[in-house]
Amino acid sequence: MNQQETSVSLVKRVYNNAFQFLRTNSAYFKPFLTLAILEFLVLILLYSAPREPLRALLGPPIKTFWGEKFLHYPLNFILLPKLVSRSFMVLSIVFGSLLSGMAVSIILDIYNKKRVQIFNAFKVAIKRYLSLFGILLIINLGYYFIGKFISVTLIKYFYTGHSKLLFMGPKIWLGIIFIAVNFFMAILIQAIFVYSIPAIIIDNKGFHKSIGKSIVLFFKFFIPTVLLVLLPMLLYIPIIVLSSNYIFLMDKLFPEIVFYVEALSIIFSVLIIDPVVTMSTTLLYLKNKEKG
Repeated sequence: MNQQETSVSLVKRVYNNAFQFLRTNSAYFKPFLTLAILEFLVLILLYSAPREPLRALLGPPIKTFWGEKFLHYPLNFILLPKLVSRSFMVLSIVFGSLLSGMAVSIILDIYNKKRVQIFNAFKVAIKRYLSLFGILLIINLGYYFIGKFISVTLIKYFYTGHSKLLFMGPKIWLGIIFIAVNFFMAILIQAIFVYSIPAIIIDNKGFHKSIGKSIVLFFKFFIPTVLLVLLPMLLYIPIIVLSSNYIFLMDKLFPEIVFYVEALSIIFSVLIIDPVVTMSTTLLYLKNKEKG
């Protein structure tokens, strides 16, 4: 059996165990449900920003950074995705780090056939909060700044008079290619750091050692790790397609479609993709640990 077949069979075994655990342990979803509720609340707050009483609080910063026009219908929906993206990044770093640690702690209890206790999972995660916070900070800021660098570089390249890059124009590079690059960059960054949180929670490794452990396992299980992150992320492609065509959707349907797509994004990313990726990669971490 070649390496690719071995990797595929390993992924199948991990998924079999993961979905068995997911079907029989509803407590595992509580951290993700908590994060989803927080994101929904923030989405509703930002959606209501142009209306009183929230306009008094959120109106001034929106007016200062983006302009008065984005406090009026329907332009407020053009700004909404950017506000949501920045806010969710903060939620991911501040709260998602703790909740991800709790999820891994719950997986460890399930794996060891122990009784799952949410408060115990919270205590385990809160003790390691600074390391968890640091990992999520690196992942989110890394993704943000690399994406920003690529977009700014492309824009400067074409604005300096170049009409094509590798025989393709700016519409293609700043459109479908940039979206595809962002998608695979997100997968790669997550795959590199995906074992850091299990290393912190399961083996009580510090911030730097957990990153080193994750990088080692990333290269050791390169194909399985990429597949375990990539396959669930494929479910997110329809959301990416919809969110990259907001202006078209607003014109053809109604401006509020932006709100509904952002709400759908929370369901797919936080309640479907994140639980599957966290469960499967943590199980692979544990299986590797068993083998010594």
